[in-house]
Amino acid sequence: MPSAVPNELLNHVYLGDVMDLLRQLPDRCVDMVYGDPDYNVGVKYGDRSYTRSFDEYIEWYIELARESLRVLKDDGNMFLVNYPKQNAYLRVHFLDAACYEVLDYVWVFNSNIGHSPKRFTTAHRSILHCRKTRDNRFYKDQVAVPYQNPTDRRIRKNIADGSKGRMPYDWLYFNLVKNVSKEKTFHACQIPQQLAELLIKSCTLPGDIVLVQSGGSGSELEVCKRLGRQFVSAEIDEKYYRMIQDRLAQGKIEERYRLSFQRRKPGLVHQQQLMMLENSGKYTTASPKPKLSEKLVR
Repeated sequence: MPSAVPNELLNHVYLGDVMDLLRQLPDRCVDMVYGDPDYNVGVKYGDRSYTRSFDEYIEWYIELARESLRVLKDDGNMFLVNYPKQNAYLRVHFLDAACYEVLDYVWVFNSNIGHSPKRFTTAHRSILHCRKTRDNRFYKDQVAVPYQNPTDRRIRKNIADGSKGRMPYDWLYFNLVKNVSKEKTFHACQIPQQLAELLIKSCTLPGDIVLVQSGGSGSELEVCKRLGRQFVSAEIDEKYYRMIQDRLAQGKIEERYRLSFQRRKPGLVHQQQLMMLENSGKYTTASPKPKLSEKLVR
């Protein structure tokens, strides 16, 4: 039977490591897991970096996914946003055996940096959709895309039968959160709120509990609050934790938390930094073709 999230953790942000938070949660207590972890590509969050060797990262990523599945209800869904390579390793070495089904969606965006004469430009991220069991809840009507040809005879019948549109495709186009965006903060990496909202609405109802693994800038938590969803989340960096607390309390981003072009250090801005690391191949401190330890192989 599903368990209850402790009151002191519900609709609060835990200041600390997400793994410490997960160990405090009982089995099958959340309706959805939303994950957008550090991608392990060398990006600095202010003066901090969490980059480790590729093997160490995958070990950590597997443990994060394992604990997240443990606290997810049997009819719940887990979405994990990451680079394709990181998600591919996680899927092959853990998720495919642990879940009823794993789908690989694509978030697509325009990019004016990271071009190379030797290959196509990377302009997407992987989104793994993990169905814990075959009985996962999913609500097409909450995310339906309006029909483009409503006068078609078959479409007219669908509308007459109550259909609100077609199911979204598994490639999702949303612009990056750019430095001039109204939702941009001084956080290094942000996911567009429209993307987070689509994922949350696809599989939850008002009152449901969403585990947001990393509080980050607070954007996903703000979406949960706006949609009437409850949340559980962790943030390890105190400056981001303070920003989240103020953002949720005031319902807006204070100017002191926005990216200041006057205060910005010379060099690449955060998104450029991430994209350039990716396109240069400098993903980790490990060798280009790491060999996973035997304990990762199922």
